[in-house]
Amino acid sequence: MLGLERALDASVTPTPAEFERMEALTHEGLDAGYLGLSIQTLPWDKMGGSRPFRSRPLPSTFARWSEYRRLTRILRSRGRIFQGVPNVSTKWNVALFLLESMGVFRKALKTTVISMMDVRGSRGLHHLTGALSRVANLLFGADFKWQALPDVFELWADGIDLVVFEEFGAGAAALHLEGEARSQLLKEGKYRGWFRRQWTSRLLPKIFHRDFNHSQILAAPDPSLVGKSFAQVARERAQHPVDCYLDLVAAHGPGLRWHTVMANDRPEVLEQIVAHPDVLIGFSDAGAHLRNMAHYNFPLRLLRLVQQAAAQGRAPMTLARAVHRLTGELADWLGIDAGHLAEGRRADLVVVDPRRLTGGVDVAIEADLEGFPGLKRMVNQNDGAVRSVFIGGRQAVEDGSVTPSLGRSPGFGRLLRAAAA
Repeated sequence: MLGLERALDASVTPTPAEFERMEALTHEGLDAGYLGLSIQTLPWDKMGGSRPFRSRPLPSTFARWSEYRRLTRILRSRGRIFQGVPNVSTKWNVALFLLESMGVFRKALKTTVISMMDVRGSRGLHHLTGALSRVANLLFGADFKWQALPDVFELWADGIDLVVFEEFGAGAAALHLEGEARSQLLKEGKYRGWFRRQWTSRLLPKIFHRDFNHSQILAAPDPSLVGKSFAQVARERAQHPVDCYLDLVAAHGPGLRWHTVMANDRPEVLEQIVAHPDVLIGFSDAGAHLRNMAHYNFPLRLLRLVQQAAAQGRAPMTLARAVHRLTGELADWLGIDAGHLAEGRRADLVVVDPRRLTGGVDVAIEADLEGFPGLKRMVNQNDGAVRSVFIGGRQAVEDGSVTPSLGRSPGFGRLLRAAAA
């Protein structure tokens, strides 16, 4: 259609023929069983490679809302889903997703966006997002859902290689470069002043907390750094935390491994979020950030959250309700044949030992990525909580261990298409 270079140019407007082709492809995808259409309006995710448009945001960030509406009309008429990533830094375009979902004098558009969180950098934001969706759904006939993770939103980083640094200009400038060129930039006094002003600014919109007290160094060529926060190291060196961090990244690059918590660090607030009526449990994103996140087992962590809350005298929901939120509720809203145990349905089943829903399900470790020698990713190990898994009636996990045939022989499942297809 547009071609990559034109799609990454904000001045380009698609031609009538290109619009018609996009509409035709949307129909074709829905006919094949796609659940809907997903867009990205957050400019953090960037193009890579060495071509001239390296570090430009992804193509859909350049589209106008009038362009999206040509495609959402198709989704609305066919009862399919509009999924999007709003600009979580500026936050204002969430209103456009809400407006698009509303069903006043028209059919509601199933819409889901990420994410409702208890964000350290914007405490209380979840109250506002929850209220907005309640008004849209109850008063204006919308069918709008937030996606929400039921666990602590942790991030791991190698040096400065972390997507949240795309949130402000100085961070994006560093991520645009690689190797020695990046190291030289981080040492420049003018650049450091720019980075510090933006990092400490109270006026720039933000979602990341930008607080070096909330960090822990996990590995570094200098072992004396391990276990400390960047703020602690800065105090020891009598430096500003920004200068200390930039010094360490310039010196050690991706050899500097560190950890931080971005959101969902308060259990009682998280319990309110996962119980909100406009929430879909989901948004792992770990598969897109192999070195930075590990939320693969978020269903187990919801069960643990609910079980732990009940033991402490709180009741965000029953355990049965939590199971339904993870299974039938998701499948029914998405419109796929899954999530229910009944005669004649496909035999997909997970057997969980509630006694093993301990702190072990929260643990993330680095593990080798099969097929990619030398590459490690973050994974969860579940501490034996999953006893058995059946996919289409075939056992994929037995007594907590993966069966040898999983991933090596066919028949363990099939593509889940939209029910209407």
